[in-house]
Amino acid sequence: MKKNVMHLTIGSVAFLMIVTGALYLFVATQEISEANEVFTEHENEPIEGALIEAVFFATVGGAYIPVGLWALSSRHSSKTPYWLAIIGSGALIILYILSRTVDMPLVGMQDDVGFIDVGSKILQGGIIASAVYIIVTIKKEKKASLLA
Repeated sequence: MKKNVMHLTIGSVAFLMIVTGALYLFVATQEISEANEVFTEHENEPIEGALIEAVFFATVGGAYIPVGLWALSSRHSSKTPYWLAIIGSGALIILYILSRTVDMPLVGMQDDVGFIDVGSKILQGGIIASAVYIIVTIKKEKKASLLA
């Protein structure tokens, strides 16, 4: 039974990471579209902030997917993809909070909070919780095998 829960949790982490990666790639395409609109409508208006956001979102989306697949393929033989998931997701949550409370260089202080924003943070919270469970379970299994 415990093995089934572990397999389900590993699959859940991989699924959440792939969905989150796809969501970030979708947002990157929106940012590119917005930057293109600004450039064509207002040729003198700077678009660096939108382009930086687009590159950032594309990079995050592009990183989530392979780490999610790595977690799925490594199962519980390695804790590394789960640590990457925890650190990366936690950093993105903190960066999101900072971007809404502090004037960030290049992009300023963001004041929008949308469905995609909240949804991605919920997904990232699920990634963190599931990855922590997997790491704790791997540690317990290794400790039990050493004692046996």
